[in-house]
Amino acid sequence: MEPDMTHNQSGSLVLPMILLTIALIIWAVFQSVQLYKERQNLKLSFDNQEQLIVNGKKMRTQLDAIAAGTKRLADQGNANAQLIVQQLAKNGISINPNQQAAALK
Repeated sequence: MEPDMTHNQSGSLVLPMILLTIALIIWAVFQSVQLYKERQNLKLSFDNQEQLIVNGKKMRTQLDAIAAGTKRLADQGNANAQLIVQQLAKNGISINPNQQAAALK
């Protein structure tokens, strides 16, 4: 009778091992799909941010050009431009029109 018990015990381990293997495969596939979706979402977010950065740089260039033009007007004696430059200086913002000209080239 003992040989039958040994056979039943080894046979009873096959089914749980098969189920465990299937569960691990399903988990690995699920994780792979989730990681792929997350990668796609991150790529989309990065692409969207890249466009915002480009737009921000364009705006910064335009603002620097306006500030440099205002500084040149102030240097030429325009009272309103001088007032704007003084207010900017009080706020800690300095304008260097020569640096702007170099950046545009």
